[in-house]
Amino acid sequence: MKKIAVLSSLCVALLATSCGHKDARDENALPPEFATMGDSGRVRYMMDRVSPDSVARFICNATLGKIPPARIDTFANATLYAYENYKDSALTVFSEAMDNYMTELPLPDKMRMLAIAGTTDPQGLGYELGLEYANNIRDNTKTLPQVEKEIEALRDACGSDTVTFQRFMIGFKTVLRIDSGRGLPAGIVERYMK
Repeated sequence: MKKIAVLSSLCVALLATSCGHKDARDENALPPEFATMGDSGRVRYMMDRVSPDSVARFICNATLGKIPPARIDTFANATLYAYENYKDSALTVFSEAMDNYMTELPLPDKMRMLAIAGTTDPQGLGYELGLEYANNIRDNTKTLPQVEKEIEALRDACGSDTVTFQRFMIGFKTVLRIDSGRGLPAGIVERYMK
């Protein structure tokens, strides 16, 4: 969660800097017409001013509402605009940054992004999150307290949608059982294999 806050702050700072304002904390750093632009217009504006990997992070953070003055309402339209207008190496950088950033999101944000993107069957959303989570733990060398905190945050984010959370746990336990917890701290395996 701290990582997202830092990246969001950097994005806002980047927006402010790219608009020529000295105070990166100024929420009015975006041009006045930014509020009336559609999603494609906002992405085009950013593409003209920042690198493709920054545009990928901007789209994700703006979709999640982490940059209030720059909200993206339709993730599909925003990403489609970037995919259609980037060429060659810029397209590769954008695509890889989008994939990497989505992979590294905290569980609740990742769940929201997968639901918003509409690329995952809603019935399988929890399973997919659970199946991928073991790799996230390995890649980021997470500890048991970190994992417990993230899983509790996901439970809270699911709210009354207990089915999605149960499916997440089934997916996560399946991975732990199939690969015998290889590469994961023993405490995590013991805690969640039960």
